[in-house]
Amino acid sequence: MIATEGAVADARPPKVVLSFINPMLRVLLRTPVSRAIKPLALLQFDGRRTGRRRSVVVAWHASGGRSLVVTPAKWRVNFTDGHGAKVRWRGQRIHAIGTLITDPEAVAEALNTLLNNGARPSALAWRAPDGHVLSTSDVVGTGRAIINFQPQ
Repeated sequence: MIATEGAVADARPPKVVLSFINPMLRVLLRTPVSRAIKPLALLQFDGRRTGRRRSVVVAWHASGGRSLVVTPAKWRVNFTDGHGAKVRWRGQRIHAIGTLITDPEAVAEALNTLLNNGARPSALAWRAPDGHVLSTSDVVGTGRAIINFQPQ
């Protein structure tokens, strides 16, 4: 793999598109149809400060015994120091503890492992040249962090 600094760009879908698609996915991910929607999961948790119930559609990455969510979203701070969540993925209901990891080196290492195990950059909402090795500056530049989920 070739390292190329600054070659990674954010490729999240536009917010207007997500405002139409996510409500439908929230419903579908609660049904048996979810078994066919392998890359997506429904993450349900209570906000730490507000206590408000959140339901968020996420890309779920299960690799090497780890379950990860990669996100630049602000809601991720709820998982600082560990926080409980219900996950609906492929027809399963999982109770898990999610722990936010923001260290750019650890995030880059985990993401490179996902890419080496077959994940596509588009599954991480990134655009990157083929063979690009993610660096800490890529992680910082796109504001990515990971949430590591462990079953309860």
